[in-house]
Amino acid sequence: MVSPYIYIIIASLVINVVGTAPMLLSETSRRYSWIPPLVSILILLAAPNVYLIPFIAFTVTIGLLGIVTLMRVDSSIRGVDYMLIGIMIIAIVLALYTSNLALALLSLVLISAPTYLLIMIGEPRVSLEVGIKYVVNMIIATVLFFVGALIIASTATLPTYILGFSLLILGLSLEVGAAPMHEWVPDVFTAGNPVPVSIIASIAKIAPFIVALKVILTTMGSIPPYYLAYIAGAVATISMFVGNIGALTAKEDARVLAYSSIANMGYVMSALAAAVMGYAMGSSTTLGLALVGLLLQLFMNAVGKIGFFNSVFSRGNNAVSTWLISLAFIGTPPLLGFWSKLYIILALVYGNLTWLAVILVVNSVISVPYYVRLARSLGTGFKGGLAEGMVLAVTLIILATVVPPSWFIDPVMRLIGYLTLYL
Repeated sequence: MVSPYIYIIIASLVINVVGTAPMLLSETSRRYSWIPPLVSILILLAAPNVYLIPFIAFTVTIGLLGIVTLMRVDSSIRGVDYMLIGIMIIAIVLALYTSNLALALLSLVLISAPTYLLIMIGEPRVSLEVGIKYVVNMIIATVLFFVGALIIASTATLPTYILGFSLLILGLSLEVGAAPMHEWVPDVFTAGNPVPVSIIASIAKIAPFIVALKVILTTMGSIPPYYLAYIAGAVATISMFVGNIGALTAKEDARVLAYSSIANMGYVMSALAAAVMGYAMGSSTTLGLALVGLLLQLFMNAVGKIGFFNSVFSRGNNAVSTWLISLAFIGTPPLLGFWSKLYIILALVYGNLTWLAVILVVNSVISVPYYVRLARSLGTGFKGGLAEGMVLAVTLIILATVVPPSWFIDPVMRLIGYLTLYL
């Protein structure tokens, strides 16, 4: 039986695509082409379960920030770009909600494909070079992810499951830009237009982790969890060190943010390792903590990167906001980034991965100098305008957890029922 909420997701997609089409017929109507995507993502808030609402609300908020961000660019695909953001938000919601493997993998395609066009926005020659490099890497990532998912979804023996799991993790790492599959990230983030890059660095990171987590937890069965957790933990460790050390030595702000993204994907990969251990141990507490940390870190990365890249695009922004974003990325309490890292660390400790928790803490300390440097470089003073409003909105989101975020944490810990698929 098809769930009623699937019909809402389908309706959202129809409104987004069909509603946008007439807006593209004239230059005058293109001014209002943001309306159908906006409506399409807002109706996703009609969630069937109260536990889904905080996740969807955060996702919709990131989508709104993405749409407003694209308004700053003189895009050759005006209208289509807003529609692509709508598709990506729908894909994130579908990734968490669906219990169907085919739809879960479809959500991965829906989150990746729009970025192929968005990365082309900007100076034609540079955008083409960056776009080709990005698209080739994403195609390889999708193939690796799909092959790995299909192998572990079959009745695999331990050796073939480890092979499939390794391919899936490599595909995931390439998709989100985690080391050692990060080679495309510094070049694309530095050469690309900061506005579409902010979308790739934020919205595009969420669904791949959700889909990977669901596929792994559904299929691991009696596979010894330490095999899987150590593979994911090794990737997390490499990504954290490569990202943070690379950011320390990088000179350009955009390149620092590129390596910062690599490090952040390492933190999220740590949460995935903890989730594997929690599920295998039958500990809903460990699994719940890992899920909270994973989602909060993805949201922190998303809003923080949108704020920073908007500041790069406008060559600076107000100092208060840029400092608060930097402090949140470092993990200063009680900002959003503190809670995400806290819950990942707790999940790692409860999941008998204390060594990985220590590595995470060490890397958070390593990150302090370059986030301070970013705050000084981009905090050039109040300017006013759309960019200022965007960064202020990001700052408010980061400050939302000044009130202890039980309003978000408790519902997310009850999303465990959505983490498996029916094969």
